[in-house]
Amino acid sequence: MTWRIDARVPVSVTDTLPPLTAGTALLAEGALPPDLPPDLPAAVFARTGEGEQAAHPAACLCCRGQGAAAAALAALFRARATGGPWFDRVVALVRTPAGRAEVEEALTRDILTLARYRRA
Repeated sequence: MTWRIDARVPVSVTDTLPPLTAGTALLAEGALPPDLPPDLPAAVFARTGEGEQAAHPAACLCCRGQGAAAAALAALFRARATGGPWFDRVVALVRTPAGRAEVEEALTRDILTLARYRRA
């Protein structure tokens, strides 16, 4: 028998806000929706423009800057790890196709995001 345990936090990507249960954090594109519980772990990301992430003209993978979604997910994880509200899943609320692409990019290419999170 093979055991496989993946302790990374699952991230669901959606364009409609589902009911948020205890243990859920919210990653929102642009702005947080109104009337969220005050103790809900949440972060906002604003999509970066094309080429804004490049640290130098070559934009190699080792020097490329972190995208806004990846940075927001890192901030959520850092808050949890330093005594903030606990969560064991994230709902990524995207409003545009480009925002969805940015979250997908973070979940497939950003090494720190990959170490902490996985696609649900």
